[in-house]
Amino acid sequence: MTDNASKPKIDLHMHTTLSDGKLTPTELVRLLAERDVSIAAISDHDSTEGLDEAFAAATAHPGLRLVPAIEISADHPTDTKGDIHMLGYFLDYQQEAFQAKLLSFREDREYRGYHMVQRLAEQGYSVDWERVKAIAADAGIGRPHIAQALVERGYIAQVRDAFDGLLNDDGIAFVDRRHISTRDAVDLIRGVGGVAVLAHPVFLPDYRDVIATLPDLGVEGIEVHYAEFDSELRKELGELADRYGLLQCGGSDYHAMGYDGENLPGTAGPPLEVLEELERRAKSRSS
Repeated sequence: MTDNASKPKIDLHMHTTLSDGKLTPTELVRLLAERDVSIAAISDHDSTEGLDEAFAAATAHPGLRLVPAIEISADHPTDTKGDIHMLGYFLDYQQEAFQAKLLSFREDREYRGYHMVQRLAEQGYSVDWERVKAIAADAGIGRPHIAQALVERGYIAQVRDAFDGLLNDDGIAFVDRRHISTRDAVDLIRGVGGVAVLAHPVFLPDYRDVIATLPDLGVEGIEVHYAEFDSELRKELGELADRYGLLQCGGSDYHAMGYDGENLPGTAGPPLEVLEELERRAKSRSS
């Protein structure tokens, strides 16, 4: 029987500066190597723009294997106001049609971000749009970038505070986005040979009902081994995954935000056999 020390450290959920993370792809790869992570998936929001850099950086670390991945925002399958995040693994991400679709998502993020900044100003929270764009740099503009601008101006103490009445879905500055259905998100992932997995399911208030619908939508896994989930929650999600024939995936969801207690790369992830099954399914789809 293999002991825990000899098992590969796997983390299938993290972000870089190409979405809402704080480390560049090269910096994140370096950290993964320092933390002895064996297999990792960089899953930026609506973007694979950091993957080429990450794969190039990984050549300096032969003990690290990267999995091409993404995290796509989509409509909640039953709630007209909510949304979900769909992870995709083992993507043939360089396909032109796929990249064109992702570009449209990022352009919509900029439109949305600009109007959120306007709404904030109307409510007395004046932040500079050019500063928001500078914070986002090469990434598609997201709410965390606006939140960081709010922190810099002293309106809030930390990024997470912006999602308590300002930028959250019911917040005073919220602006809705262009919608893509859960099924369309899954089809987008499967269309480039990927495997679709629901991210952090318990962030959805009706997650048990949502999980029951996933097999019919073409989703093949859920995050069970997620860093913020305690053992009791992982047990429940594992039982739900088994009930509906879903793979038990997971990761740290690392953003390098630097706050106390942030879950670092490699602190959570699935066993090797789950990673191997994800890859097997992806290969069977592309053959």
